[in-house]
Amino acid sequence: MRAKLTLLSLLMCCILSSAAFAQTHSVSKAEALTIAQRQFQGKDVDYFILQDNSQTAWTIFVDAEPMKGWEHECYVLTVPKTITTSVNAAVPSSKVERKLPPSGNFAPLSVKNRYGTNANSKPTVVKVSQSNAAQEAAHRTYALILSGGVNKMSNYERYWNDCSFIYQTLVNKYGVPKENIFPIMSDGNNPAEDMRLTTGGFKSQPLDLDNDGVADIKLAATKANIQSTLNSLKTKLGEDDHLFFYVIDHGGSTDNQSKSYICLWGGENLHDYQLASMLSPFTQKNVNVNVVLGQCFSGGFIDDLTKAGCVVATASTGSEYSWACGDIPYDEFVYQWTTAINGANHRGAKVYPDTDKNGRITMDEAFIYAKNHDRRSAEHPQYVSTPLSVGEDLAFNYLAPAVDIYIKDNPEDTGKKPNMTTDEFWKSPSIWVRNQDDGIEIHENPVYSPNHLASIVYVKIHNRGKEKYTGGQWLHVYWAKASTAFSDKAWKGRELYKNEFVTGGHLDAVHIPAIEAGDSTTVKVTWALPPILIGATDNDKHHFCLKTKILPTHIDEKYEEGKSYFDLRRFNDQAQKNVSIIPKEDVSNGTLVFVRNANNQAKSYTLELVPRTSNDAAIYDRAYVELELSPTIYTAWERGGFKSEDISLPTSNSNDANLRKVIFMSPKSKLQAVHLLGNEFDVVSLKFDFKKYSLKSATYTFDLIQRDENGEIIGGETFIVESPILTLKPIEIKPTPIGGGWLQLSVDNADFSRFKWFDSQGNTIGHSENIIVTPTYNNNKYTVAASTKDGDVSTESISLEAASGIKTVSRSTDSNKIDIELNDKAVDNSTISIISILDGNTKVMEDIVTGESNISIDVANFEKGVYVVVYTIDGMVVDQKKINIR
Repeated sequence: MRAKLTLLSLLMCCILSSAAFAQTHSVSKAEALTIAQRQFQGKDVDYFILQDNSQTAWTIFVDAEPMKGWEHECYVLTVPKTITTSVNAAVPSSKVERKLPPSGNFAPLSVKNRYGTNANSKPTVVKVSQSNAAQEAAHRTYALILSGGVNKMSNYERYWNDCSFIYQTLVNKYGVPKENIFPIMSDGNNPAEDMRLTTGGFKSQPLDLDNDGVADIKLAATKANIQSTLNSLKTKLGEDDHLFFYVIDHGGSTDNQSKSYICLWGGENLHDYQLASMLSPFTQKNVNVNVVLGQCFSGGFIDDLTKAGCVVATASTGSEYSWACGDIPYDEFVYQWTTAINGANHRGAKVYPDTDKNGRITMDEAFIYAKNHDRRSAEHPQYVSTPLSVGEDLAFNYLAPAVDIYIKDNPEDTGKKPNMTTDEFWKSPSIWVRNQDDGIEIHENPVYSPNHLASIVYVKIHNRGKEKYTGGQWLHVYWAKASTAFSDKAWKGRELYKNEFVTGGHLDAVHIPAIEAGDSTTVKVTWALPPILIGATDNDKHHFCLKTKILPTHIDEKYEEGKSYFDLRRFNDQAQKNVSIIPKEDVSNGTLVFVRNANNQAKSYTLELVPRTSNDAAIYDRAYVELELSPTIYTAWERGGFKSEDISLPTSNSNDANLRKVIFMSPKSKLQAVHLLGNEFDVVSLKFDFKKYSLKSATYTFDLIQRDENGEIIGGETFIVESPILTLKPIEIKPTPIGGGWLQLSVDNADFSRFKWFDSQGNTIGHSENIIVTPTYNNNKYTVAASTKDGDVSTESISLEAASGIKTVSRSTDSNKIDIELNDKAVDNSTISIISILDGNTKVMEDIVTGESNISIDVANFEKGVYVVVYTIDGMVVDQKKINIR
C-alpha cells in the first residue's frame, strides 16, 4: 500500500511539473518587435504594427528597404500574442515577402529618422520676374505632377517634398500659371491619412504645395484622373507648346527590362504602353512632350516613349530601383533634376547647369547635371530625345520649334545653340567647293583662269526639327580672302586692302527646297569668279574662305557700321569653311593669309600653327615651316616686344626690308603679342620648304590659329599640305670653274622647273638651275632637289675638291723638306700646320706670307711616319692632306 502511495505521489509531481512548464505567456508590442527584429539583424529597416486588438496575433509590417522607391522588398510577419516558449526563443508564426505594403490601419512600431535635423527640410523657391519671351513660353506650358503613393504605408513624405519643389519651380522660377499645372497625388484632397511621415506616423498630405494658403492638390492619383486631365488638354495645346509630365511615384516591372508600370493610388497600375497611348495625341500635333520619371524601373518606359517630339529622362534603367537622397527627404535623381531646372537647390544655394550660358536650362542640360550629381551608384539615369533637338532646345522659358534647319559647324554639330562642340568653327563639313558640277563631297580649291570663270559651292542643310520643312528660307553664301579672323565688313564686300582690292563679297541667294524631319538636302550655288582674282601669280596666291547664312528673304541685309551680322557659335543657321589645300606643286610657294584685328580698339594676338595629329607633326622633321610677315604684321610683332616660343628668326632678315621670315620649329611654336591697331590687317605667307622626300605622297593638316590676350580662339585657317613625291628621274649636275676657287653648278633638264640646293650641312643655298659655290674640305658636297611642274622631285648630289685648298704636298728635291702648293695665293691670317697621326702632336705651325702659294717646311728632325698637313684661314680649317715621311 505504501508503495502505491509513493507511486501516486510521484505521478502527481510529474503532472504538476509538466503543467508548470507548459504555462502560457502573453507577448507585448515591445516583445513582438524584439521577435521581429531578430529576423533582420544588421539591416536598416522600419517596423509598423497593425492596430487591431481583436486579432490573436500581432501583424507587423517590415519595410526592408526604406530608402528605395517602391516596388521593393518588404514583409508581413505574424507573431502570436500568446506563446508557450520564452520570448528569446520565439519566432514569427509566418513571414510573407511582398513588393508593396499591405493596406490596413498600421502604426509606427520602430521607425528611424535618417535625416536628423533635415527631416523637415521643405523647399523654397523665390519668385522672379519674367521677360516677355519667357512669359510666352510659360503660358504655353502645361504640367502634370504625378505621385501615386499606392497607400499610406508606401506614400513617403519625401514624395510630397519632390512635388512641392518642382511645383514651386514651375510657378515661381518660370511663371507657369497655376491653372496650367495639375498635381495628381495619392488620395487627392481626401482628408484621411495618406502620407507616411519621415519621422514616423501618418497624416493627410498638405494640399498647398507653394505655401500661399491656397490648396493646389485636388485630384487623386488614379488612371481615370490622369486620362481625363490629358483629355482636357488635347484642345489647349498646339504645335511647339510644352506638355510636362513629371512622376515621382512607385513603379514596377513585369520583365525587369522594358515592360514597366507606375503604381497609382489604391493598387492601380499605369503601364508604359498606356502612358504612351495617352501622350500620343500630343506628339502627333508636334507638341513638345517632356517626361521625367523618378520611380523604380522607370527606364522601361523609354522604348514606348521614343516618339517624335518627346524627351524622356528616367531615374534608373528598366531593371533598377530608384533611391532616396541619403541626407535630405527627397528622391535623388528628381531632386538633382529639379535643382538643375531651378538653378538652385531646395534651400536656394545656386548651381550652374547652363553650360552654354545662353540663359536657358534645357532638358538636355538638366539631365546631364542630374546624372553627374546623382549620388546613388546603384541607379543609372537614362535619357532619350526624339529628335535630339527637343531636349537640346526645350526649356521652361523656351519652346523647341517644330522645324529647325541648320548647317553643321563640325561633324558632331547637332544644331544646338550655341554650339559648344568646337572652338574651331571654320571647318564646316557641310560646305565644299567643286570646279565642276559633279556633286562629289570632296573640297577643292577654286581654280581661277580665263577659261574657268565659275566654281560650284555646295551646302548641305539639315532639318533637326520634328516636322517637315516645306520652304520659305533662302541660302546666302559669302566669300572672303583667307584670314585667321574676319570682320563683317569683309564678308559684306565693304572692305578694301590697301584701298584698292576688295577682300570679300556676296553671291546670289538660292531658295532652300523642302526637307523632311531628320533629313538633309544639298543646295548648290554658282560662284562667279571676281575678275580681279584671275591671273594671280604663284607668289600672290590668296586662298578663299566661305560663309553661309539662312535668311527668310533672298535679299541680303544692308550693311551698317557697328552692327553684327554673323555669329557662328550662337546661331545654327550660319557656318564657315576656311580650308586651303596646298598641292605638292605649290608647297615651295607662299600661301597668303590675312591676320586681322576686327575690333576698333588695338589688341594683341598670338599666332600658332597646330598639327591635327601626331602624324601631321612629323612635317617639322621633313620641312622648314616658314611664316613670312608683311611689314605691317612684323611691325605689330615688334610693337609687342618680339615675343615668341620655339621660333627661329633667320639672320638674313636683317637686310631685307620687305620680307621678315620666322621658322616654326615644332608644334609648340608661337608668335606672341602681335599688337595690331584697331581694324588693322595685312598678310602673312605660309610656306613648307621640304628637305626630306619620300617615294610616297603624304598629307599634313594644320590650323593657323589666332588667339586673343585671354587665350580665346578668334579664328583660324586650315591648311592641307601635300608633300612632294620622290621620283627616279635622272639629274646631271655640271661643275664649271669660274676662277678664284669658285665653281658654277648647273642642271640642264627641261623636265624640271623648280630647284633647291643644299650644302653638306643641309642649309638651303639656292633656288635656280645654276648656283655658285666655293667648296672646302668639310663642306664640299652639294645636293639639288629638282621639281617638275606636277610637284614630283628628283635629287642628286656631287662632291667636289676644295677649290681654295691645298693643291699638292710632296718631298722637296732637298730631302730634308716638303713642298706645299696652294690652289690660290694665301690671304691674311693663313697658316700651315703639320700633325703626327701617331701621337696627334703638332710638329710645325707656320704663318704663310700673304700672296704666297708655295711653302717649304723643314722636316729633317721628323721621325718616320704619316703626317697631316693642315691649311687654315682665320683659324678655320680649309683643307688637309696626308704625307708619308720615310
